[in-house]
Amino acid sequence: MATRQKPKRPEDPIAMNMAKIVYRLMSSPKGWRIDLMCEELGIAERTFRKYRRLLQEAFPGFQREDGTSMVEQVRDAEGTYLRLVAPSRHDVEGQFDYLQRVAALHLARQMFHFVGETDLGSALHSATEELQRIRPDLNVALEHVLRYADRMLYLLPHAPKDYGDQQQTIRRLFNALLRNQVIEIDYHAAHSDEQKTYVLEPLTLLSWRSGLYLLARVRGQKKVKTYAIDRVIDVFPLDEHFVYPAEADYDPKKYTEGSFGLFLEEGGKKRQVVLTFANESWLKADLMERVWHPTQSFAKLPDGRLQMSFRVSSLVEVVPWVRSYGKQVQVVQPQELKDAVSEGE
Repeated sequence: MATRQKPKRPEDPIAMNMAKIVYRLMSSPKGWRIDLMCEELGIAERTFRKYRRLLQEAFPGFQREDGTSMVEQVRDAEGTYLRLVAPSRHDVEGQFDYLQRVAALHLARQMFHFVGETDLGSALHSATEELQRIRPDLNVALEHVLRYADRMLYLLPHAPKDYGDQQQTIRRLFNALLRNQVIEIDYHAAHSDEQKTYVLEPLTLLSWRSGLYLLARVRGQKKVKTYAIDRVIDVFPLDEHFVYPAEADYDPKKYTEGSFGLFLEEGGKKRQVVLTFANESWLKADLMERVWHPTQSFAKLPDGRLQMSFRVSSLVEVVPWVRSYGKQVQVVQPQELKDAVSEGE
């Protein structure tokens, strides 16, 4: 008759003592003074040497890539300590790389925080935890970064939309996007009460001004259109997949207007916008230090004013942007922009 193996007791003194030592090494840069360690753990010096050997030879969290241990025994004026080795320059660069990754993930989570608890947020959280598992030797540093990341890295949202009631919609869209899966959506048009149904090939989930938009093409067509997620009534994944287009055939950059939004006029008609800004140093610096539109160009006029030119397919977002500069800007062209700005004065 087979007998069951007696389970290892959780109060195993070796496991408990090793856990205490690891915690002290991770939380205290100075380490743990050996005589105080032996006194607190109730162990003899011979047992301590056994623990030290286990940490140096068999504990993967304290091993460098070259196999050497990060645990050392050092003496100073107060006594002999067990501590983690001061990292070399190579180690510091490697640690900083991991901290940067965690910071980048946290910033990504902030970018999509306005959509609520979604699969995307969970995936980013899991990726952060995975980095902590990969480099357990950095858990103290990682804990510091995560504890203060909300203040060290702060993303100012632009009047975020409320997606609290659309978690299932976002989840289905996100999953379909990753799987190249065709979807059917019920969509509410922006300028009417009409509801339409589209069968789409989702290409890009885009975040702009704390809002989510889907760039997609109708099944069987090449033309790409923009759909605001807050106007999607329902999503139905279909048992059908499509081939994601090559970069030469599709690039989301071609379907945006830089800082001036995502709105495309039918037919894609481009308008040349020419603006003249006042001769103010702060104003010219603010304008020229930013990328407002991929086609922008600047020219300094003889009287010191700054002329800005760019081509857009929609003036929807250009109008309020120009108005925000008040009397500091004059519209040279097009005439419809002149008229639209004048109406708001």
